Amino acid sequence: MTVILNNGLMALQHVNATTSKHFVKVLVVNLMPNKLETERQFVHLLSHLSVDVAVTFLRMSSHRSKHTDERLLAQNYASLSSIYHQHFDGMIVTGAPVEEMAFEKVDYWAEFQALMDWRKQHVSQSIFECWAAQAGVYADFGIQKQVTNAKLFGVYRCRINQRTELTAGLDRLSMPQSRHATLGAINNPALRVVASDPEAGPVVLTSASTHSTYISGHPEYETKTLFNEFHRDQEKGLPIQLPKNYFSAAVPVNTWQSDSIHLYNNWVHQLTRDQAGIIS
Repeated sequence: MTVILNNGLMALQHVNATTSKHFVKVLVVNLMPNKLETERQFVHLLSHLSVDVAVTFLRMSSHRSKHTDERLLAQNYASLSSIYHQHFDGMIVTGAPVEEMAFEKVDYWAEFQALMDWRKQHVSQSIFECWAAQAGVYADFGIQKQVTNAKLFGVYRCRINQRTELTAGLDRLSMPQSRHATLGAINNPALRVVASDPEAGPVVLTSASTHSTYISGHPEYETKTLFNEFHRDQEKGLPIQLPKNYFSAAVPVNTWQSDSIHLYNNWVHQLTRDQAGIIS
């Protein structure tokens, strides 16, 4: 279906072309260093869904990017203050390469907490990915992340622990993982683990009380993203192993895209049902 870009770096070359008046409004909070690459990944994922999606990109204005010109971001991204009075059907918050830092040491932590409070009145359903999932669980439930000895890196085929609207139709869930921290045992009754892996731990968690989904991995990743990250870490001299369950005959293979589309499709259909509930 159609992805309508209200702003963002891709909007400079993207032509919105749809006659549909029925779409879900999604706010994407882009915390990743390479803004354009992350935009492309999410636009590609959302374009495969069965409903039209109108996307607004938001940045943390208290953070200064080292990879994208600040003037360009200021011109093409929303800030929390600029959309404060708007309502969105859904919000997606991306990962960020700050997992080994204490949450309170992240320079935009206060703004992230303000976003978490704001969403309670302005967003129907939220998804938090990778670092944002850890940060969201910490902010919402006080559950601390656990920094791992080695980077969890590869594609993990997770079991479905609970059948919900989000996991409907999924027998297993393949998910790229690229992180230095994890969540341990979840004992809070308000937080459900709906997909997990023995090595990757809780992978998809949901909470009815916060209207949120917390995803430990990167369902939006493109086929070569893990491959590129491996070489990036190698060039930096960082300890890194080849990503697990990723290569076939030494070639990266995308085994997760159909599952990612299915998962996000289930989510946006929740958003359309929420819309219908609001209208009625």
